[in-house]
Amino acid sequence: MKLCGWILTLTLSILLLAACQEATPTPTPEPPIPTSAPGEPAVAVSTATPAPQPTAPQTPTPTPEATSGTVTLWHSWARADGDALTQILENFAGANPAITVQTLYVAHNDLPQAYADAVAAGGGPDLILAPAWWLRELVEAGALLPLSDRLAAGESEQWMAPARDNLSIDGTLYGLPTNYELVGLYYNRSLVNEAELPATTDDLLALAAANPAQGAGLYLNFYHLYWGIPAYGGELFDAAGRVVLDRTPGTAHFLGWLGQLSQTPGSFVRPDYGMLIDRFKKGEFAFFVDGPWSSGDLRQALGDNLGVAPLPAGPAGPARPWLSGDGVFLNPIVEAAQQQLALHLARHIASGESGTILAQTAHRLPGHRDAQVTDPLLAAFIAQANTARPEPRQPAMSQVWGYAGDMLVKVIDGGISPAVAVTETTVLLNDALEK
Repeated sequence: MKLCGWILTLTLSILLLAACQEATPTPTPEPPIPTSAPGEPAVAVSTATPAPQPTAPQTPTPTPEATSGTVTLWHSWARADGDALTQILENFAGANPAITVQTLYVAHNDLPQAYADAVAAGGGPDLILAPAWWLRELVEAGALLPLSDRLAAGESEQWMAPARDNLSIDGTLYGLPTNYELVGLYYNRSLVNEAELPATTDDLLALAAANPAQGAGLYLNFYHLYWGIPAYGGELFDAAGRVVLDRTPGTAHFLGWLGQLSQTPGSFVRPDYGMLIDRFKKGEFAFFVDGPWSSGDLRQALGDNLGVAPLPAGPAGPARPWLSGDGVFLNPIVEAAQQQLALHLARHIASGESGTILAQTAHRLPGHRDAQVTDPLLAAFIAQANTARPEPRQPAMSQVWGYAGDMLVKVIDGGISPAVAVTETTVLLNDALEK
């Protein structure tokens, strides 16, 4: 059942940070496996009823920051994220005593539809905190305010480019980045000398072949393994949105490398995430590809032996994992004065100061370049982000997860030739996408 009806009847006269009172002070890692495929929204956002047209000018100049009023924020940040948000909003209140922030917590899977319904009905909050997973659906529902023309010249450069591009569609920025995620290469210092860390995929394979204890665990999932396709010279889409996995031999060569690794004693390329992370924690192999969401669990098991290194490069260049993240977005139908107020708060939430809080309190990777990160594991993921690509936001991704995931399984478990699997998958995807 949609939440719009009851949400719009709320008075929203809650105290600053009331939504964060249930947060616990102990950082809790995010679940390692999202309830939906990475990049695919957990809840489809209906676009049947378009939102009313914004009352603000369609081509505005950068807005001056407001100094007084009341602004309403919806979010789904809880636990350690909620603790970080508490600190961030307390700092905002201290610097802006004439601005009142009213917050409402909405369950993660309910937030996109509740917000889209509220905007379509002519209401909703002034801004929301949300993942980029739902970006295209919310844009198509007319529920997000374009921000490109509302920022000062060069202002967007303060956020990391992949994090900023992750919140953009067709060159238009719709949100200010708060934090992001991507995969990197965890390693166990008790099993591999840091001087021997693999710079290339060939190095990783050679280490594993020489010593099973220096093997690797790779989760057989397209999000976790995409990094190797561009490293081998392959591409998923061309500029027209057509799938081009077969345009070069790169994708097939990377799949061939995965097949070699899976046949190497002590290494595992498997779809069982739980098995892989459990064996890595027990010290059964030296390397494990995963994201920062598992750092707390892995640090508890391995302590100071846990490290993060760059993903190995391929013959065509560096590994390029997908980057996906969260941002702060504005309601397009509220009046211009409220949009200015909301943008003032959005800038603070996405600032370097707030990014530092996110890193320290919630162990998140901050999107702002000026955020201070002292945790060496987080710092290593930030270094990996320099070669990352924003996760695609094309509607075609809803088809890619299934077909590309099947391609990996066919090669690793089905014994199908990588070249044949790539060709078949490319044809199936383009047929499904009518390309």
